[in-house]
Amino acid sequence: MTEHSFRTVPVTTLANGHEVTLPVHTLTGDVGGPRLGVVSGIHGDEPLAVETVRRFLTELAREDLIGSVLAVPVANPYAHMALTRGTPLDGENLNRIFPGNAGGTLTAQIAAKLVELFAGNVDYVIDFHSGGLTACVDYAYLSQDEGMSRAYGADLLYRGPGYVGTFTSIMQEAGVPALVSEFGGASARIGHYLDKGVRGALNVARYLGFLKGEVIETPGQRIITDLRVLSPRTGGIMLSDFEPERLGEQIPGGTVLGRVVSPYSFEELEVIRAPFESTLLVLTRPAYSNVAPGDYGFMVADAASASPA
Repeated sequence: MTEHSFRTVPVTTLANGHEVTLPVHTLTGDVGGPRLGVVSGIHGDEPLAVETVRRFLTELAREDLIGSVLAVPVANPYAHMALTRGTPLDGENLNRIFPGNAGGTLTAQIAAKLVELFAGNVDYVIDFHSGGLTACVDYAYLSQDEGMSRAYGADLLYRGPGYVGTFTSIMQEAGVPALVSEFGGASARIGHYLDKGVRGALNVARYLGFLKGEVIETPGQRIITDLRVLSPRTGGIMLSDFEPERLGEQIPGGTVLGRVVSPYSFEELEVIRAPFESTLLVLTRPAYSNVAPGDYGFMVADAASASPA
């Protein structure tokens, strides 16, 4: 029978006397085996990822787990509370400053504590993310263990350089295969992406030997290597021509993806088009959303560079 325990780990104390802690769940099976690390909530505007982890751990606790799982479902509690990408107290993006600094800012101390918790204590990592409050996304990064990523079941798998200073980059430097999930967001197709994320994570657990059972293959998976963020230069209202239901579609080059209009003058400020001759839609927005200069407007991949997984 799987044992599930919970504890909080102190990080630091704020000027108002509040103690910042991280929630840590540990699942231990009757049989020894591999160790899985699970994290979500690194960005506070991605609550769907947190709920995916809650459901995943709940399902694991009902199974005969082999090995153990170490999970931090809310890695940035103050950003989670504020529903912001960065930490409200210092404005920093937690997923750009790893390995952190135990004597630094709040965000740097959280990063250092996460590294302390996971480094040397897990054999694999799944880092759950989503598109945030205004964008919806559907893909996963390829881990060093590519079979692990394929088992997760994302239709699009990205092989390419990640951002510097991320949690997964630090784990990978330590030789720990780390899968990044990017599912859902913008309150779009919530049930679909929760089911897809939990189903995929359980399949990864079977693939890695944490659970017994057959690994389910996902037909038609594609590997993308040329992934591009299309950010507006101007702020306003983003009117998207491609809502989240159309993620994964192949779109002709030059097609209008969305327009930025002024909510004040109603003037059209900017038009964003598909940049590749054949463009795969990886991240998009609902029909209407606020947008700031430099925001994630759309993410696209060059379909010509895609190959079967």
